[in-house]
Amino acid sequence: MEIKNSVALVTGANRGIGHAFVRALVDHGAAKVYAGVRDLATVADPDVTPLQLDVTNPAEITAATAAADDVTIVINNAAVDSEGTKLLDGSFDDARWAMEVNYFGTWALSRAFAPVLARNGGGAGEHAVGGILDR
Repeated sequence: MEIKNSVALVTGANRGIGHAFVRALVDHGAAKVYAGVRDLATVADPDVTPLQLDVTNPAEITAATAAADDVTIVINNAAVDSEGTKLLDGSFDDARWAMEVNYFGTWALSRAFAPVLARNGGGAGEHAVGGILDR
């Protein structure tokens, strides 16, 4: 996969490994990097394009595919901590929320962006489905 001159979307891009992915893409010559986040105010990096994106919100996923219709790389990084999902003392509500974000959100975003990547010639070969890199 070629990073230089690519257009990338990173979900969960405002902190931690998501922000590290963003900086690595910028530092390696990506032409544009969308920072997909639930709260636009949390994107302080002037080198990226903030994108409203809660991976559990179908309307925001649809809007993101329209706004970022030029992507060639998707890094599906958004996730929630699973501290509340411990077998013996975790709550079912916390477990459901973790599944919504970490599983169904990843799946929904992958499904929505696969045609965008295919149209733009994006992809990463056999190690990624439709060119979408999952965490």
